[in-house]
Amino acid sequence: MTIKLKIKKPDDSRDYFNPVEISSENIHWYSKEQFVTYNRNDKDPVHSGLVGWWRKILSRKDQRNNVRWSKGPFLIYIGSLPVALELKGNRYYLNGKGEALSTITNALARVTFSAIRETDSVKLMKSLMTVLSLSERTKYCLENRMPYHFFSDFKKIEVRLAVQQISDKECAIEISDGVWGTIKNRDLDNMCKFFIDGRKKSKFAYFGIKKLYTFVIGREPTENELHLMREFLKQNRQQDIVEERAVQLLTEMAEQYSERLKLIMEDGKNPTALYIKGNHYDWLISDNQFKSDIQKVSTFVSQPKMELDEGNQPIPIDLCKWVWKGPICIDNMSRGSSLGDQFAARAMALLNDNMTIQIVNTIKRYIVSEPNKNRKDFNEMCRMQRE
Repeated sequence: MTIKLKIKKPDDSRDYFNPVEISSENIHWYSKEQFVTYNRNDKDPVHSGLVGWWRKILSRKDQRNNVRWSKGPFLIYIGSLPVALELKGNRYYLNGKGEALSTITNALARVTFSAIRETDSVKLMKSLMTVLSLSERTKYCLENRMPYHFFSDFKKIEVRLAVQQISDKECAIEISDGVWGTIKNRDLDNMCKFFIDGRKKSKFAYFGIKKLYTFVIGREPTENELHLMREFLKQNRQQDIVEERAVQLLTEMAEQYSERLKLIMEDGKNPTALYIKGNHYDWLISDNQFKSDIQKVSTFVSQPKMELDEGNQPIPIDLCKWVWKGPICIDNMSRGSSLGDQFAARAMALLNDNMTIQIVNTIKRYIVSEPNKNRKDFNEMCRMQRE
């Protein structure tokens, strides 16, 4: 039986990506169309939604979809790609190789999203092999450093540890200044089950710095080595690193688009305002003093001074008086983004405001003027904010 899987786009359009055809003789679908929405509580909302959908199918927790597991492997087609699945006892096999259910669902989710635009089965197979070579958690550590925490004077300190892949089965992890230890990929993945996912059943739960040193170096540290390790880790606090990288990105963006972006920094470290010359309108992004996890910045658009008519619709009352209208409610898709990241994300979207206005519904009601009317230079934008 064949279904069309529709994946919701992570915007306000309420639209879906092009459907992906999925078929198998071993799965009975309750509907010829299935829908996947995003999980905004995760780091990758769309991917997380797909993982959850596949997990329900393969673990048979969705009673409306009945997976008829056979003794031998059976095929599931994801677009043009055939994938062989098998269940032996409690062990899952993907294309003949035993894998954890989490590994399989992450791999199928990645391939499913690729199949939205890719129709070549060879390219989809290469994508699948790339995903299976490393777990999602290991790849996250290689790209973003490994989250880790320990306690000092009863205070929880969250840090990020540098990770580098040194072979197909091992990674190196920096635990002190210039001190690198080795860890097998499967152990790194299990460690992340606690330090990323918070699973307390992991054997690495509450793994203190002495245990970490011993595990990756192969011997216990001396008191001096332990002291140096603790001080090194304190200098790699997670939030400090994330904010520093985000502000660096924002600064580089402002330099690259200097004619369209003007960044205002406090003490040269913290962004407080960003003026943007979009394709159609002028914009202001400012630090939101009443921060929420998904909206740490406030967004304003330059428009003529307005009032509401009897139908509660905005009408301009002074075409010579332009002001910042807002704040406009624009939420982040996922939680946990830093202040600098949210500045950068809004900037990229509003530089192409002709497209953003079409997909973010909350913006439209603030705009009454025609595009490119009464545009301002950066000095005028600053003056408008002061007023």
